[in-house]
Amino acid sequence: MDKNVTPEQKGIFVQTELAKRAVLRLNNQESNQLTKECISMAMMYLMREKSYEEISISEIAKKAGVSRTAFYRNYTSKDDVVREIGMQVIDKLSVIINNIKSKDDIHGMLIEFFSQIKEEKEQVSILLNGNLSLQMLFPNARIIENVIPSANLTDHYKMVAIDSALVGLVREWILNDCDIPESELADIIEPQITL
Repeated sequence: MDKNVTPEQKGIFVQTELAKRAVLRLNNQESNQLTKECISMAMMYLMREKSYEEISISEIAKKAGVSRTAFYRNYTSKDDVVREIGMQVIDKLSVIINNIKSKDDIHGMLIEFFSQIKEEKEQVSILLNGNLSLQMLFPNARIIENVIPSANLTDHYKMVAIDSALVGLVREWILNDCDIPESELADIIEPQITL
């Protein structure tokens, strides 16, 4: 740096350099997010075409337009990609369930829950058709128990049973092309849920 630069100018220079680096970091974060989205989309595309077992990391990377290094910078395996896709669905559903305010809201919440599933139908269907275990797709997916905490061990097992029934119901409904209205599904599961 020039000897004739004042301390104020040095300060401005340092602040400018720090700002540039912050933008680069932000761009790297955005780049990583874009890479992950491309990988997820590539995985979903490939799962439409072939079975999960037949899909390789190289195929995913090629279809996503990224290198294997970029893949491994974001994921450790193709299972991680599928888990993330499953968790994105669960996160959307959790928002609906977390909005429950009272016993009177359960029916409406269930209808909204099933409506969201229907909206995500293609994605959920591809995942289910891949014959992947629900545990792999939705690890630790305690849908109802996240909203209605268990007071004791018996309540915990009741919530596990309800969550399992709910996941099974969703699976069957999606595999049957959402053949009954959301309100009928809500009528089926609502009596099992008590606050």
